Amino acid sequence: MLGLASAATARTTAAFAPDRALADGERLMLHSGEHHSTLRVVHTPGHAANHLCLILEEDGLLFSGDHILSGSTTIIDPPDGDMSAYIDSLDRLAQACEKDGIEFILPAHGHAIGWAAQSIAQLKEHRLRREARVLAAMRAVPQGGLDDWLPLVYDDTPAALWPLARRSLAAHVQRIEQLAML
Repeated sequence: MLGLASAATARTTAAFAPDRALADGERLMLHSGEHHSTLRVVHTPGHAANHLCLILEEDGLLFSGDHILSGSTTIIDPPDGDMSAYIDSLDRLAQACEKDGIEFILPAHGHAIGWAAQSIAQLKEHRLRREARVLAAMRAVPQGGLDDWLPLVYDDTPAALWPLARRSLAAHVQRIEQLAML
C-alpha cells in the first residue's frame, strides 16, 4: 500500500498508514511486458490532509480520487479537511492540466470528466460562489452559527444532505475567518 499517512487531524475512522509513503512529484513506473506507464504523484490536501492525485503521464489522464468528483461535491471536513488547501490544490491541478495537456479526469466516484482544466475552473467557481453565500449568511445573522447559516447557504440543496453540507460549511467559515485575520 502506497500513499501518505493520515495527519494527526484525521478522524480515527479515516486513519491510514501506508507501507511506503509517496512524495509529491514522485514518479511510479509500472511495467507489463514491453508496455510501461508512469504515474506522477500530486499531493492535493483539502479533502483530507494526506490526499493524493495521480497523473498518468503517457495518456494525459488525471486520477483525482476524492478531490474532484462527478455528479457530487467533495466534502471538506475540518480539521483534516481544509477549504483553503482544497482551493489551492484545485489551482495546482489546473496548472498541471495546462502544462501536461490533460483533457480527462477520472474520479474515484462517478464517470470520467472531460475538458479537465475548464471543469476544474468551474468547480473552483462553484466553491467561491458558495463561499460568497456563506459570507452573506454570516453578515445577515452575525451572532449565528453553523445551524443558523446552513439553511441560508444551502437552500438549493436537499435538506437530507444538510448534515454533509454542514461539514463543508464549517470549512468555508474557517477559511473566511482565516482570511479575515490576514
